[in-house]
Amino acid sequence: MRLPGSGTLPHTWRAKSLPDRTCGRSDRNDLVQLMVAFRDHLGQSQPSAATFRQAVDLLGEDPATEFLVARAASGRALGYSQVRYRYSAWIPGVGAEIEDLFVLPEARRQGVGLTLLETVLGRARQRSCFVLGLTTNERNQEALSLYRRLGFAAERARWKGSRQLWLEKRIEPA
Repeated sequence: MRLPGSGTLPHTWRAKSLPDRTCGRSDRNDLVQLMVAFRDHLGQSQPSAATFRQAVDLLGEDPATEFLVARAASGRALGYSQVRYRYSAWIPGVGAEIEDLFVLPEARRQGVGLTLLETVLGRARQRSCFVLGLTTNERNQEALSLYRRLGFAAERARWKGSRQLWLEKRIEPA
């Protein structure tokens, strides 16, 4: 498969951490473009690119947040992940949550998502995390297959086989 401006798609990827006081403007520009592509893939029109840029700048100052960008050998950004780290009394210890993981549609099923996930797992180990969590749509069978292959599960022994659910309620600011 060929990608515009990148030649033949390579079989190996680099996932570059943007830890985030040191990443360059081009890294952030690529990250914002990937976030916009994810938003568009979801069929949404918001947040705007400007809002994503502001969020990347703000989160880039947070030591508990990390962005990773997977690039082709040509340097073209193919996917990204946003990971948040926090201490939990229930573990007890540090846990991580993958807030976003997205690969451009034309780069899927070629190892980019796997490389991102393996890099996130490695970085979570470096931070001494005891657990790594994520949410995904139950209809996203390709992603679920990848997550399960790497050992992720919705069921927890603590709840005797019951599934972990993510519930959400939108609130209006005061």
